[in-house]
Amino acid sequence: MAATASSSYVALAKTLHPRLLRFFRRWPPGTAEAPKLNPFTSTVNPATGKWQDPIFSLRRQADICKLARKFGVEELLPPTPKSSMSREKRASEVKKVTAKKVKGQIWERTLMEKVNKRKKAMLNMPAMIKEWKLKGHGRGWKEWPK
Repeated sequence: MAATASSSYVALAKTLHPRLLRFFRRWPPGTAEAPKLNPFTSTVNPATGKWQDPIFSLRRQADICKLARKFGVEELLPPTPKSSMSREKRASEVKKVTAKKVKGQIWERTLMEKVNKRKKAMLNMPAMIKEWKLKGHGRGWKEWPK
């Protein structure tokens, strides 16, 4: 059983792009769970206490994620802001935030309210005309329509 699993991994590795093979050779799946071993995040040097940049730039992270997505092994990559899962999460958060914010000019924000009010007035127009004629063309009119 272990032989079949390892042979399937070998077969999968033969189909991968050379850049992905090189990446997985250096950072095998499951080893980058600790923040120190993630090549996509900044780390603190324990000796000096200074921050070190990630090994892969955001552009290179995006390239590796695109390749992994193409070959169907993106879930084996360490956590990165360029993965499709984190992008979807960020997009859903942005949608929630923009739904709360008021956007557009004031005439755009109040347009639907005005259209609905106008529509209601047009539906009530025949009754209003009838009342106008009955009361002597405005002489007994108490409320003017707005």
